[in-house]
Amino acid sequence: MRLLLSLLICASLLKDSWQASKIRIDPANQPSFISSSQVLKVKDEGTVVLPCQVANPGPYVLVWKKGIAVLSAGKTLVSPDPRVTLNPDFSLEIKEVGPEDAGDYVCQIGTLEPKEITHTVEILVPPRIHYVSSNGRVEVKKGSAVRLECKALGNPQPKVTWSRKNNILPGGEQTVTTPVLALDKVDQHQAGVYQCVASNGVGEDDRKQIQLHVLYPPEITVERPLVYSGEGMEAQLVCIVHGENQPEVSFSSTQ
Repeated sequence: MRLLLSLLICASLLKDSWQASKIRIDPANQPSFISSSQVLKVKDEGTVVLPCQVANPGPYVLVWKKGIAVLSAGKTLVSPDPRVTLNPDFSLEIKEVGPEDAGDYVCQIGTLEPKEITHTVEILVPPRIHYVSSNGRVEVKKGSAVRLECKALGNPQPKVTWSRKNNILPGGEQTVTTPVLALDKVDQHQAGVYQCVASNGVGEDDRKQIQLHVLYPPEITVERPLVYSGEGMEAQLVCIVHGENQPEVSFSSTQ
């Protein structure tokens, strides 16, 4: 049915063009575009209106196309998409646009040598982070290198900015813009919560956190290496232990 409709439209266009070719029209009164080609940027799920104003349209047919698909011919809307509307001024309106609606739309005047303008539609999509390293929890041994990765989608392509919760980044910066944060020879002082934020100026920023755990052997320090006490008196021995996953502490004495 759709193929038959397209064939009928093509036949009608050829007939109209042939009839128009027999009409002698003053070159000064030839149809011409008032609208000019544009790049139209619209937010995802928004509405876009593609203008096609023509001076001296005469008997010629205006056609809207996207690729090889004919969307309208004259006053007839061909597209079966309920989101598409042909307005009385021949502008093409598309509601609830999505990424699939991006591309070039051509408005053509069916003269012997067709005249046309092309509108390019870009769909603006808010940023969305679709991947972070190890689902947000990274464990690495002390002295190793680690890459914290944050991948984001959107249009325009989002930029990714890193920061560290309640601390500066290991390089001394407050923030760094890069999709991958590379850390060399990490130690326990670089452990903590790292946050990546994706932004592209469309809608709300998206953000995720990565908890970095640095595994290292227990480290022991004593408050005082030498403690004096008298016979029968109490003595307090303080041993400070640092380690990932609270180490077990035991005391022993040597003679």
